[in-house]
Amino acid sequence: MPLISIGMPLYNAEKHIRQALDCLLRQTRTDFEIIISDNQSTDNTLEIVQEYAAGDERIKIFRQPENIGPIPNFQFVLKQASGQYFMWRSYDDWSDDDYLEKLASLLDSNNAIDLAVAKVVLVSSEREKIVGAEISKAGKSGRIIRSIRHLKISHPGWMYGLFRREVALQATSNVVRNFPHVWGWDHLILFPSVSQNRVGGAYDTRFFQRETGISNDRYRPRRAKDQIKLAYDFYGICYNSYMNSEATALDKITMALYLLRYTSSKTEKFTRILRIALGLREL
Repeated sequence: MPLISIGMPLYNAEKHIRQALDCLLRQTRTDFEIIISDNQSTDNTLEIVQEYAAGDERIKIFRQPENIGPIPNFQFVLKQASGQYFMWRSYDDWSDDDYLEKLASLLDSNNAIDLAVAKVVLVSSEREKIVGAEISKAGKSGRIIRSIRHLKISHPGWMYGLFRREVALQATSNVVRNFPHVWGWDHLILFPSVSQNRVGGAYDTRFFQRETGISNDRYRPRRAKDQIKLAYDFYGICYNSYMNSEATALDKITMALYLLRYTSSKTEKFTRILRIALGLREL
């Protein structure tokens, strides 16, 4: 059984998929499987990944009979995984060659974390920029202070870190059941691990995330009523997750209040929703 499962949910990925697969096949840690789910691509994605699979038995390909949407496709590859650890990889992102090795070693050596992340480098056509602060050491600060700090500095690129598979399964199942949106869902996948201070950083390796703007164009809600529904659902999932944790009663009250600010920053700012609702800002 492979130690690491890598899930690649794909749709019309021909432009960058070779770079993504070449990166994975160069990894210094080799005990992994790559699970590909093609979501009815209309370009040459399927032919390209079949070519790679013919040369490497670690690559497994599934083709959906119809387009099931992005989040169900992310969940599908996770459900097919058999590894102890799990990682999503987008078709247009890549990492250093020791990425799997460094992140798996961190999970191997520290049972107190459920998600290992690396230095995140945001790549656009103009520049490369390191984003997100490093996870702090525990220090002497209280648990709730660390939780809030980690939520503040969390970055959506962390979703492409290395999870303990069961933790990813539980978080994803909860989101799929209770969050009928695409915008903001990555933060909800991260929330249980981040809010419980169960994320660790291996900052001597890098994850490169390509900035395309596709998600913003396709999935960001534009109307005030849609943004309100998004924020309501987002807050509810975070609230229920933390209230069901082993945090103290005081910590739960503190987090419930902080989550208003967190929701505003990770979905749509409440002031922007109000301006749109009042017709004071054109989209």
